[in-house]
Amino acid sequence: MGLFFEKNVASPDLVNLMTSALGAEPPPAGAAPKDAAHLAAQLQPLMTTLSTALNSPPPANVSETANTYAQNVVDGLLGGSSFNTGRFVVAFSIFAALVGGGIATEATHLTTASGTLFGFAGAIFGIVTAFLGIEKGGN
Repeated sequence: MGLFFEKNVASPDLVNLMTSALGAEPPPAGAAPKDAAHLAAQLQPLMTTLSTALNSPPPANVSETANTYAQNVVDGLLGGSSFNTGRFVVAFSIFAALVGGGIATEATHLTTASGTLFGFAGAIFGIVTAFLGIEKGGN
């Protein structure tokens, strides 16, 4: 679970279904393709993804590829990762309070306090920006 972005995780049933589809050998040339409808009947609407997995050679790391395929299906079905607006508003409010406190202490000529508050505000801004970049880049 991320701080600002939450990823919708594939269910174990979907990962197991993708593992069995990716682990199957492709049909020989000229033979009828394998029946993806039997697998897709267990969890709709996965016909296209399972057909692709069944009719391609097995990858080197089946479980990792199955997780990737399953995550792509879940992202497609559920809209991908979701942004937690409330957490961002709280982080922005903390940043704004620190900047506001820095401005207020500067106006009352408390130079040490204002420098500290502006420093904290810069640190909060950097941390929030880093979390946003890392989490969005990881999706």
